[in-house]
Amino acid sequence: MNLYQKLVEIRKDVINFSKDTESFGYKYVSGSQAIAKIREKMDDLGVLLVPEVKNTISSTYDYINAKGKECTDHIVSGEMSYKWINSDNPEETLIVPWQLYGAQDDISKAFGSGLTYSERYFILKFFQAPTDVDDPDSRDTSNRGKGNKKGLSEAQVKRGYALGFKAGYDKANVDKQILSKFNKKIQDLTKEEYEIVCNGYEKRGGK
Repeated sequence: MNLYQKLVEIRKDVINFSKDTESFGYKYVSGSQAIAKIREKMDDLGVLLVPEVKNTISSTYDYINAKGKECTDHIVSGEMSYKWINSDNPEETLIVPWQLYGAQDDISKAFGSGLTYSERYFILKFFQAPTDVDDPDSRDTSNRGKGNKKGLSEAQVKRGYALGFKAGYDKANVDKQILSKFNKKIQDLTKEEYEIVCNGYEKRGGK
């Protein structure tokens, strides 16, 4: 089989994923299950998956958490790719561009969590695993941990800044642009406004 035929065979297994991990009231496919599900099939078919990290940008984000404590997170974002290789014919490859985003209280943790998250979602999205309805990325988390107060979660705010940094803007410029366009702070954006901001930065950052 050629590489594409082998990937189709792997996809047939992936499509039957069950949602095995629960958090914040929804279920999703865990990274460990995603990797375990395809590893045996990849070995049987002789398919390798090789990640390559390219340009990355690191920055810090200062905020006050729900307990009123001042915190600083390190944010890592950048370009990467995943290469599928047919081990029976190593010259036959498929390179897929991808993105890396991670935020933690330590720069090494941020990079590591970004790689882990990226790998999990690359596999799920590449093989079109049926998780969209309950996918944590498609769920509106704007009210999580804030009672009835409207606004974005800390994770969403961090991602917004990370995309802005990747597009060439510092925190002050991101705040200024959002205030000018929506007359709001980033944490007070609606989900629709947030998506407009993120999509705009993604297009600029991809140039």
